[in-house]
Amino acid sequence: MMRKNKLVGGLAALLTLGTVAACSDSGAEYTLHYATYSSPTSDQSKVVQRWAADVEEATNGEVEVIFHYSGSLIGAEDALQATLDGRVDIAQVGSIYAASDLSMYTVVDLPFKTKNPEVHMHSIMRLYEESETYREDFERQGVKLMYPLPLGSMMIGLSSPAATPEDLEGRSIRAGGLTSQVILARGANPVAMGANDIYESLERGIVQGYTSISLPNLPAFGLTRSTDYVVDPGIGVAGSSIVVINQDLYESMPEEYQQAIDEASAKSLQYGTEEMDAAGAAACTELREAGTEFSAFEDADVEDWRGDLTLDQDWVTEFEERGYDAQGVLDDFERIIAEEEPLSDYSAPLNACMEGSQ
Repeated sequence: MMRKNKLVGGLAALLTLGTVAACSDSGAEYTLHYATYSSPTSDQSKVVQRWAADVEEATNGEVEVIFHYSGSLIGAEDALQATLDGRVDIAQVGSIYAASDLSMYTVVDLPFKTKNPEVHMHSIMRLYEESETYREDFERQGVKLMYPLPLGSMMIGLSSPAATPEDLEGRSIRAGGLTSQVILARGANPVAMGANDIYESLERGIVQGYTSISLPNLPAFGLTRSTDYVVDPGIGVAGSSIVVINQDLYESMPEEYQQAIDEASAKSLQYGTEEMDAAGAAACTELREAGTEFSAFEDADVEDWRGDLTLDQDWVTEFEERGYDAQGVLDDFERIIAEEEPLSDYSAPLNACMEGSQ
């Protein structure tokens, strides 16, 4: 970040490390560098682009945002630390990459909580506002959660069909976060890798499928033309990406700029569903044109699968041993989801595509 005539924050560190580009020539008072592992055309990046445009308009151009896409500046696993040490000012942080830094944030990885992405996004924001334990985890790391990015229901992309969860046995499948434990329970071999590596790994046969990604994200990673089978595993929304800003930087900004950032962030939840719908429709069209076959696991099989898992209990035990009130965070998350469900009739793009309404 740069203020007029004075190098501070992210940009100073960038110049020190020799990593990226210099100041903007626009004369903005604040130039904020945003790093993401998403492509410029992904629904998630489009949300941030709209957010940035709102901030720049509200501040009469005094706050501008420079984008660094597709992991060009930092890797997904380094996003939070880069926001803290000044390599960037704002970053996309994925829950599957943040377990060691934002332990309480990983509650959003727990599967089978909701199949409604809009409910999930609103619940993430309310949890930040209502749960002191959850919010303190961010504050301890020195970042402020601005808003979640859209992520649809989990799907599984495969190179050969699977009629039941048991059919995943023996297959190497890209997965992250707690979804790895879900597929491991049915004998699959979860393989950790960034989303940008899925396409090549499929082509080379390193993996026979992938998950921990949703249908709207497929075009951004070139996966609509290389996915022979799409399965709805019944997991629902499991995982999240969020946009965070360095807390000290945010608090150092004039109050009117903070207000502009907050107001734009609030609108980004609606932007998320709009961009997710558009990206989902495009992905659905491309998949159908490529001849992809769609299926879903039976409800009874999903319930058996869910019943064999102890992920909630394991998550609580792991983090309460580290001194967190993890049960309290989980209880709050489930309560908020239950309160949000009746307020939304949103249908995930995966559901709309499988029903033929896209």
